[in-house]
Amino acid sequence: MQLLPWLPKFLHRHKVLNFACRFGLQESVLPIEYNSSAKTVIDLRDPEPRNVFIQKQFEPDFFDLASSFLGENGTFFDLGANVGFCSFGLAPTHQRVEFHLFEANPNLITLLNQSIDLHPNQSFHLNHCCISDTHGKTNFMLEGNQSGQSHVSPAQGRGIEVPNLVLDEYCEQNQISCIDFAKIDLEGHELPSLQGWEKCLSAHRVNALYIEIMPQNQARYGRETIAPLTFIESLGYSLYLCKDSDFGHFGDKPKSIHGNNGSPLLAKFNASEYPDKFSTDILAIGPN
Repeated sequence: MQLLPWLPKFLHRHKVLNFACRFGLQESVLPIEYNSSAKTVIDLRDPEPRNVFIQKQFEPDFFDLASSFLGENGTFFDLGANVGFCSFGLAPTHQRVEFHLFEANPNLITLLNQSIDLHPNQSFHLNHCCISDTHGKTNFMLEGNQSGQSHVSPAQGRGIEVPNLVLDEYCEQNQISCIDFAKIDLEGHELPSLQGWEKCLSAHRVNALYIEIMPQNQARYGRETIAPLTFIESLGYSLYLCKDSDFGHFGDKPKSIHGNNGSPLLAKFNASEYPDKFSTDILAIGPN
């Protein structure tokens, strides 16, 4: 039974949908469309995907930015794919791009495989793993139905074991010489993931990276907020703010604003200038 079409618009749809899924009045796992023509499979019991289902939209600014780096035959890496909003959101307008998805949460792998089935004529490579700089396995904490908050355990022996994957080795084994755009959202595990990709990054074989930076996630592992930014900057990448709303958090800086021919506005800054308590997404661009 599909309850949603009967819901008045003024109801608090999040709570009603969650209630309906719990009591079998609404299917919880279903394919959805968002951003006009993108398709993916979600679980309505998960609040973040449920919000996209209700709004029918997911971060349109991200797709403008990613599209400016992806060519017709580009390569996209989705580190921390979750339910694949970024990858499947790019799919309708990038039919010939190679998509590589990496996700540690086993509950999401089933959904991602179902979403890939919705795109039979495109190239998707799904990897169930924890991106790291070492081999072996990592303990991963599942946060109930809030998949976006699941994370690598800061303490050994807690959570489920997930096999590690080192990106330098993955690129070598799959003969991937260039990654046009990478999205990285690993809930604080960004630094070890980048360190396992140092060979490719040092050679600037990754053209651009879109990295989530959240102080509380870095603090979970005893790291400074800017730790991932300092590392990527040391390898020759330039850092940019890519959201207009972020520019004011830097006072008089950043002073260098870029953007022309309809491309997104970018504001360059140094890692040392990043505010300690500030959360946002950062763009890192290689020198090539």
